[in-house]
Amino acid sequence: MDELTTDEPDLNILPIVGMGGIDKTTLARNVFDDPYTIHHFDKRIWLTISQEYSSREILMRLLSDREDQVSNETLVELGQRLHKMLFGRRYLIVMDDMWSTGAWNDLKLFFPNIGNGSRVLVTTRLCNVAISLGSHNHYRVDFLDEDKSWNLLCQKTFGQEGCPYPELEEIGKNIAKKCNGLPLAIAVIGGLLANSNMRRDYWETVARNINSFSNLEDDEHCLKILSLSYNNLPIYLKPCFLYMRVFPEDYDIFALRLIKLWVAEGFLKPTPNKSLEDIAKEYLRDLIDRNLILIHSWTYRGKPKRCGIHDLLRDLCLRESQKEYFILVPKVQQLELSQLHRYNRPCLLCGSLFTVQMIDLSEVHVASQSTSFASLPVCNDCKKMYPNLTRLRLVRLKAFNEGDIEFLPPTKLRYLHMNYENESIVISPSAVLLLWNLQALSFGWDICKIVLPHEIWEMPQLRHLIVNQHVVLPDPTITQDSIVMQSLQTFSRIRNFRCTMDIIKRVPNLKKLKICYFGEDRSAEWSYYCLHNIARLPKLETLAFEITDFVSLKNITFPTSLKKLTLIYCSIPWEEMTIIGSLPNLELLQLHNKAVKGPEWSPKGNFFG
Repeated sequence: MDELTTDEPDLNILPIVGMGGIDKTTLARNVFDDPYTIHHFDKRIWLTISQEYSSREILMRLLSDREDQVSNETLVELGQRLHKMLFGRRYLIVMDDMWSTGAWNDLKLFFPNIGNGSRVLVTTRLCNVAISLGSHNHYRVDFLDEDKSWNLLCQKTFGQEGCPYPELEEIGKNIAKKCNGLPLAIAVIGGLLANSNMRRDYWETVARNINSFSNLEDDEHCLKILSLSYNNLPIYLKPCFLYMRVFPEDYDIFALRLIKLWVAEGFLKPTPNKSLEDIAKEYLRDLIDRNLILIHSWTYRGKPKRCGIHDLLRDLCLRESQKEYFILVPKVQQLELSQLHRYNRPCLLCGSLFTVQMIDLSEVHVASQSTSFASLPVCNDCKKMYPNLTRLRLVRLKAFNEGDIEFLPPTKLRYLHMNYENESIVISPSAVLLLWNLQALSFGWDICKIVLPHEIWEMPQLRHLIVNQHVVLPDPTITQDSIVMQSLQTFSRIRNFRCTMDIIKRVPNLKKLKICYFGEDRSAEWSYYCLHNIARLPKLETLAFEITDFVSLKNITFPTSLKKLTLIYCSIPWEEMTIIGSLPNLELLQLHNKAVKGPEWSPKGNFFG
């Protein structure tokens, strides 16, 4: 902390060095989030580099541009924009998990050095990287001593200091010692022991297994210890853990996205009176409690928002998935068909168009049951592969016209995310009707206008529909045989949506609804949109309105089940907010961009608490 906030005016590079799993990132994060650090620096940016990196992608992330945004700017132009953003500010940039100085050499010219005490904090496993950065000194993270190792094991196993079982203390201290002072290994073993029944014979078995690894090199020793936890996972958790191998190293994963993918994969064992999403949340919580998945950020309700996996645990995923022929992630151009049929869940990447603008590796998905596909930009090599993809289940598609989705095998597909390059796309009814098994359909943030057919309302398995404001969703055709979409839980960013009773009856179990109304094409009165019918969605928990026009809350009736409400551009008079204050289960109210109007708000009565 002293090195960060010293009076030294020049830009300083401060490396933190130590082997994998020794908590370099934890130390850097604690410093980054310290209140004094937050107060001292005008701008703070956290950035993970990893072994495979793109300088262009790093600049985009430093500029906080959206991950799926396509930019035509050159590397120099992006760097100049970063320099302009940082100039005149005292900034702290953390570059986590640096494996070479290449990224630093590409970017250092864009970091202003104007003598205001700015700092760059780097974590790395490699001493030569720290030395090459030109820093006068670096901080080495040491292994934990025996006492600290034992204390950490107790915290992870029992949730307290000390061991409440005297008969386990001696063997427990031996286990902690054999973890060689590596916090990650201790934490994972603690998660394993915490889920045991605290029998001495079981703890002795764990100790013997760890002792057998004592002659291995550090990284291999750690991997063997981590494998003990994997081997003792319940069978239903193993595919969920191995699935983490699909995401890039050090990737920040939205927990809800991970849950949707697990559901689409069919990893979950159905339980009476529980949705598949709720079961997936329990699986995620279990893996977190075992310290196999790390939480990066939390929701306002104390639930995991973003999560990830440590590099060494990802290495374990790679090793175990190869042993079990569970997941394969080659590029299409490097694939042999014999590999395709050998693995349970092959996932293909398009290698001919491997650019940051075109491919977002966060969206690489795998499928189950013999063949899957992650089709990114559609190239000729990919199209040659289509006839072999007979059991396709999850796809991210970067398409240039509506014809590019015709290859999709119809009956197996569960998850489809699409980005389009054209100005306007009309998706044919036949394309939608063939995807009758689809559970999740989402569209990227492209400005392309996409017109969906009426048949989108005839998809009984659909659980999540996530679009953008350029997607046109038609009203359903009402007939006696109209399908009730019992599984649908998410309707996001629906444009000028009419909440008629016919539509409400089609989506009775909706939990999340985000709707947008734009003044330039919203000519009807508010009564036309029947917003009072929203109250007839008894399971709705999350609701968001984006309205570029004045709206009175008197036109809207909210369900009592509502827990989160977001208002954007609505220009609601403050005096009407008492309507929201009376909602009995509301936990979070978000107001953005002129959501309300008026100089001040004076709540009346007992509303909001």
